[in-house]
Parts: sequence; structure tokens; C-alpha cells
Amino acid sequence: MEHPVRSDVRIALCETHPALRSGFQTALYRRGLRNIEVCKDSGALIGLLQAEIVDLVICATDLPGLDFYDLIQQIRHGAIGRNPFTLVLATMGEATLDGIRHIMNAGVDRVAVKPMSMADMTTCVNALANARKPFVATDSYVGPSRRGIARVEAGGEGMNAPNTLQAKLAGMPGEARLEALIGRGRAAVGTLRLQTSCLAIARSAHRVAVHFRRRLPGQIGKELARLRTMSEGLELRYRDTGHGYLAEIAGSLVLLTGVMADFPPGQARLLGVAVELLEKMGEAVRLAGLGDPHVAGTVRSIAASVEGFAKTIEWRGPAPGSSESSLRSSGLVSH
Repeated sequence: MEHPVRSDVRIALCETHPALRSGFQTALYRRGLRNIEVCKDSGALIGLLQAEIVDLVICATDLPGLDFYDLIQQIRHGAIGRNPFTLVLATMGEATLDGIRHIMNAGVDRVAVKPMSMADMTTCVNALANARKPFVATDSYVGPSRRGIARVEAGGEGMNAPNTLQAKLAGMPGEARLEALIGRGRAAVGTLRLQTSCLAIARSAHRVAVHFRRRLPGQIGKELARLRTMSEGLELRYRDTGHGYLAEIAGSLVLLTGVMADFPPGQARLLGVAVELLEKMGEAVRLAGLGDPHVAGTVRSIAASVEGFAKTIEWRGPAPGSSESSLRSSGLVSH
């Protein structure tokens, strides 16, 4: 079936195999998509993405230049190009299950394994022109939702990502409207990343409390370290922004996790207080991620409580390598 010619649809064709490159051009032409730029390395692709709103990228995973995984992640995180939601079809040869999973984890929409027939290529092009999977956004991943892949604390939530190819095929006119569509998508990704980050921290704080109460020192150390890393990331991301209160409470979490990892001996009762305080902070972070308007007003008092608590136990900073022995000597965790 021949389709009307659409000169407004912008496509980057980065297939390294000459015969497949020609085949994809034919498949695209049949779909009426003829505004195709052939890119022979990642530098050429990046230049095109920076200059144009590219709707579809067909790219071999062995494209010379930047590592393919890093390339796609930079696109999805908005570090490269004008459209982080560009459709991406990855083509790869000698594929293994782990290899395909790795490429999917980069944030592509679809993976096609070589060799491919013309029918396969046509099917891929037609599928990409239709509805896409919801996007999820975490600290480490932005892209289509993947069932069975660990999307830490994503909670199954996602967003309808802009599909500029579909929008153009539906007749959306003008670059300004496309820019607005992409802008709304960027804002939605920011909101979703905030929610998933805060939910991850809240759940980690809860797990720390559970591990303390069950007296599991090995699990406590691992989860405290994870919670601290996530809190440091949240503090760094939202410092000097409109979400400054998040950076403040994240900083307090960093302080409290340090205190709890290196608690002084003989202070089991106070350590129990720290666990309760941690749970309250986790809940505050969760509500902040959901946009609760009342949370910002309570953050300063929580931060002051944590600072006061650290002074109460005269904590002067962590002693290297002492976290588990300190937890044991506190009396809350048994030998």
C-alpha cells in the first residue's frame, strides 16, 4: 500500500549494512516518508539531532563513534538533541538474549535482529508509526517501560511520551506546536523522575527500619548505603532550584544515615528514636514527590530535629569501616 508523501517527517538512517540501508529506504518510501538523512557515524547523527526535530532514528548498534548505549541514554535524558522522545529502532546482528536486553535497557523503542527481510523492515516502520509504550523515568533510566526489567521503585507508573512521528502523520502543523509538545513531555519526565526518586527513598527508609527491628546487621549496612547514595543524588539535583526543600530534607537524610551507620555504643534507645525519625522522613519525602503542598512547611522542622539529634549523641562523623561493629555495639543489633 502506497501512502501520501510526507516531507515534514524527519528521519535519521544510521544502518551500517548497505543492503539493509537500501531496504529501509525502500520501506520508508512506501510509507511516504522520504525526508531521510543517512548518518554514517554517531557524530553525524548527533549533529542532525541538534539541528532538527528528528522523529525517527533507525540505528545499527555497531554505528561508529559513541557507544550505542550511552548515545541512546544521552538522547533520552535530553543531553543530546532537540527531541528526547524520538522513536528509536535499533538493528543488531549476532544477537543474544543478554545483548538484546542490554540494548532495550538503553531506552530504544524496538530492536530488530539482522538479517531482515523487506517484510520485516516494513513491519518495523509501520509499528513505529503507531502508538508507543508509556515512558518511565528514574535517576538512571528514561525510556519505554520494560516488563521484567528492574525499574527501581517505578511502581508501574508511566507517562504518554510525545510521538512526533504520529503527530505529523495526524496532521499537526508547525514546529512551534511540536516544540510545545516536546516541552510538555520534558516537564512530565521531570515530574515522573521526582516521584520515582522520592518513592525509592521512602521505600528504602522503610526497609532500613524493618531491618533494624528484625536485627539484620548485614542488610542494614547495604540498605543504609543505598539510601545514602539516593539521598545524596536527590540533594544534588534539587539544590538551588524551586524544589529546594527537597534538597534540604535529602541533606538531612544524608546526615541521619551517617549517624545511624556509625552509632555510638550503649545507645540502643536513641537508635530506636533514629529509626522512628527516619520513617517519618521517608514519608515526608514520599509526599513531597507527590506534590503535597503541606510538606515544604514541615521540612525545616524535620531538618532541625535531625541536626539536634546528631548533637544529642555527639556524633562527629563516620569512622571508616565501623558501621556494622557500631550497630552491634549499640545493643539494638545482636551479635
